Amino acid sequence: MILYHMSDTLKLGDEMALDFKKTMSLAQPFVQALEQSEDCFYAMVLNGKYLRAVLGKFKLWEWSDYVKWSVEGAFEYIRKTEFPDCISRIRCNYFYDNLDACKILYEYDWGQASEEERSQIHLFEIELDADTVEKRDMRVYDEAYDAMDEREDVKTVLACARRYFAGEQTANPVWEIMSDKPAKAVKDITHYLRGEEK
Repeated sequence: MILYHMSDTLKLGDEMALDFKKTMSLAQPFVQALEQSEDCFYAMVLNGKYLRAVLGKFKLWEWSDYVKWSVEGAFEYIRKTEFPDCISRIRCNYFYDNLDACKILYEYDWGQASEEERSQIHLFEIELDADTVEKRDMRVYDEAYDAMDEREDVKTVLACARRYFAGEQTANPVWEIMSDKPAKAVKDITHYLRGEEK
């Protein structure tokens, strides 16, 4: 199966690794907190908020996105407890099946970035060794992120996680394709993102 993937680290010919950036360790404490109670989870969120303030003083923002890791932890908890047959968001790779969607997402994520940052992003054709994949609406995840970021609304985050793994979608879905099967970068098609002829 041929799909598409954007990355600043993947190279042509590489086999994709699961949890490549080792982020499960950042989400796992939030999973464990929810295993205790929602109150324990909320305490972890406040702790993360405090840690972000401390790390911010040392300009270490990259590792202090407690909103992201709390939401990922909540999604993983719901997956484990209510949708155990679904793929873990953290232990999978993400793909797209539409080149136009790749270009839109590239502009959304890196449209305001410097030319140096934009030049690091590559688009690859990926050969995925799988007959089936899971398809989820990214916008449902985004709703959960916004609920945590703007209101620390744990109930909404958990409700979004249930909708996400149930396969529900928003009025204007943006589909992400998830797989934990072997995948390899077989063709660099970055020119497509830049609007260049090849």
